[in-house]
Amino acid sequence: MDAKICGINDPNTLNYIIKHNHSPKFIGFIVNYTKSKRYIEFEKLKKLINIEKKKINFVAVLVNPDEDILEKIKNLNFDYYQLYDAENIAMVIYINKDLKNNIIKSCNKNNLKIQHLGI
Repeated sequence: MDAKICGINDPNTLNYIIKHNHSPKFIGFIVNYTKSKRYIEFEKLKKLINIEKKKINFVAVLVNPDEDILEKIKNLNFDYYQLYDAENIAMVIYINKDLKNNIIKSCNKNNLKIQHLGI
């Protein structure tokens, strides 16, 4: 089983996780949801993830991202974009094909709708 630790926003915690003998496969960062207590501002995020991450995948956790935030983070050290809420299909395809990022799609069990994306 692959594990993900999410909401990392400080260097001490990040370094501890990366150096741990049983580090997770994924580490997530709350990129654009300012209501979260684990949200990290862009300049701090940029410095925080500019490190050697070994074999760990960095995940940008995004809630209904717009093109501005995607443009802002596209050159950062992310392996995956995790999408929450009602992203439109065009945005998912844009992230996958144009930005060439892997996607983790979060679904609410009460509002689960399976749709073929053709990607």
